[in-house]
Amino acid sequence: SSSGSNEKRRRPLAVALAVSYFLREASREYRAFWTAPTADEVLVDARGATDLATPILDALDWAPELLILVSDGFDNDPPGVAAQVLELAQKNLRAAPLCVHLNPVFDAESFAPKALGVGAVTMGIRAAEDLPTAVALASFAEARASLSDLVAHLDERTERFLAADRKMHEASP
Repeated sequence: SSSGSNEKRRRPLAVALAVSYFLREASREYRAFWTAPTADEVLVDARGATDLATPILDALDWAPELLILVSDGFDNDPPGVAAQVLELAQKNLRAAPLCVHLNPVFDAESFAPKALGVGAVTMGIRAAEDLPTAVALASFAEARASLSDLVAHLDERTERFLAADRKMHEASP
């Protein structure tokens, strides 16, 4: 789960921390709501069952346009409540945020990232640099962005990737 596998210890936590740092730099306004409140997010540690609903409610109280959740998808303290909160927020808030659940853990049973529920679009994530594309795909999936918006975003990401590859080959002897 979020402590990682024997081969990749703490990787999910490292991805969550990287996403937090990325969002802090890329956002006009940013607030992090960790399941274990701490003065320094670098000190967050993986532990057993976690209450996801409380930090989600705290974040919704702030009325964000975009709510990004990084979780292994196990909504277990109490079971299912975070999924219910997300679903109710999408149905009942006048200006419901785009809720994107980023899951850095592969679920071997479903061959996909484990979803939190219908109130958030779940995307697998391996690196924080994939965050803009994950949000673009989620926006399209929730009909908050058009196909042309998505294609433009993917074209721009592709061009950046190809430009970096060309630059790397030009620098090689």
